[in-house]
Amino acid sequence: MADLPRSASRPPLARRGADLERLTRETWDVLIVGGGIVGCGALLDAANRGLRAALIEQGDIAVGTSSRSSRLIHGGLRYLEQGRVGLVREALGERARLLDLAPHLVRLERFLFPLYGRPVVTRAFFASGLALYDALGSARHGGRHLHLSAGAALELAPDLRRDGLQGAMLYADAMEDDARFALAVLRTALREGGLAVTRARAVRALRYGDRVAGVTVRDEITGAELDVRAATVLDATGVWGSRPDRPLGSGRAAFNVLPSRGSHIVVPRDRIPVPVGVTIRVPGKTAFMVPWPRHWVIGTTDEPFSGPVERPAASGAEVDRILAAVNGAFEVGLGRDDIVGTYAGLRPLIAPSGTTTTVPVSREHRVAVEDRGLVRVSGGKYTTYRLMARDAIDVVLGDDAGERPSGTAELTIVGAAPRAELDALTASLAREPGLDPETARSLVDRHGVEAPEVLALGRERGLVRRLVPEHPILEAEVAWAVERELALALDDVLARRTRLAMTLRDRAEGAAPRVAAIAGDLLGWDPARQAAEVAGYLQGARREFAVPA
Repeated sequence: MADLPRSASRPPLARRGADLERLTRETWDVLIVGGGIVGCGALLDAANRGLRAALIEQGDIAVGTSSRSSRLIHGGLRYLEQGRVGLVREALGERARLLDLAPHLVRLERFLFPLYGRPVVTRAFFASGLALYDALGSARHGGRHLHLSAGAALELAPDLRRDGLQGAMLYADAMEDDARFALAVLRTALREGGLAVTRARAVRALRYGDRVAGVTVRDEITGAELDVRAATVLDATGVWGSRPDRPLGSGRAAFNVLPSRGSHIVVPRDRIPVPVGVTIRVPGKTAFMVPWPRHWVIGTTDEPFSGPVERPAASGAEVDRILAAVNGAFEVGLGRDDIVGTYAGLRPLIAPSGTTTTVPVSREHRVAVEDRGLVRVSGGKYTTYRLMARDAIDVVLGDDAGERPSGTAELTIVGAAPRAELDALTASLAREPGLDPETARSLVDRHGVEAPEVLALGRERGLVRRLVPEHPILEAEVAWAVERELALALDDVLARRTRLAMTLRDRAEGAAPRVAAIAGDLLGWDPARQAAEVAGYLQGARREFAVPA
């Protein structure tokens, strides 16, 4: 499905230039600032309702929080302990909806929940929680949870710690590729008529009298400052909204944002042989071992954070706590040498004044009018992004919201098709010359029904080869990322379009020159520029994704 038919033949930078010119030439009903999942969802919601809607992002799509999650679409079991039944019901409803709207990117996975402690009390407590989880909506997709004896749990996960093991629960939740999902939502918004420009930083609000009437934007590629006019500006900048110098600050914030850092480690799957995901209970919270192709993504921590919000990294102490949680549940002796990569993200929690801990802080979202013409949305969970976007555009529309209801509850995401159709497409691609079943599955899981177009581009350009021998990602996906997915830098391709920056021990150093050559051919990079891009990428990737000391 082509989402950019008006300019499919234009070089990427020429297309961006035309979009930037249009951004400044026209007056928009709503200008969204922030290209995370909530901003992308708001662009989709607004465009679907017929609004003239545009989005600007200072970096790449999902460069911040929205590419640094636990990769789960879930209700949040631990919120039940906090009595947030409504939040869990809402999230499980959205989980079911996203499984239907984007089955190529959101998939059910079984999770093992080992039980330790006093036999009767422990099983009764967690069984009641999972029974409520089922009743609130989890059972509709994935079935009801199952009870396992200690012996059955050990058959499934032989390395579980045996001392005190009382059995386990097996339940279903959903997982996703967060960065690719946000990108797919944005591309769906472009298909609906929205406009998006990356590397466009909001500098300050444009004001006419007492009203916000747009934003002055700096083109991060040329350095030029441009005025963009809009009836309403929607601040969807997430944790950037916690900064006292935020460019859209009105001086009287309707709510406070308290950033919380969540860190993860990435470990080879064969290091902990379990065929399902694992939920690990640790004091005060729950950690997850999320299955990822060839790897585990394990986390998360929950730390109050007060430093710079750009590109956070995991701390050594957080890595040690995650290792301790895994080694407390499994007799595997997991150590730092087993970790291939790490990453950290900042959650924008809605915080009352004086809050010092983030664990009890609200995951519910807030939408507020901070000034005439300025609306702000923050908080929430990745799973409920669509509701956040809907509520934000409702506020933008005001009294007209009832006459222009949101249609995103039934709107499929770019690349989507029923699961049976996706499976048939995988089988068909696996028979293509030069492809193997693993690569075919990877193509469909990442691109859905667009996978044949990616392959066709690869055959046209001579790029039907694996980018890295041990990973089923084609060189064609680099060209596709630049031509069709707004990628403008190596970091865009390696950290978010392919995730190789955090799954390769060398931070994709071996693949980076080839990526620079393919991308550079489309972006006009000469050999010197390619080398500079590789050096700059590696410096950032080593800081963000390496195992900290």
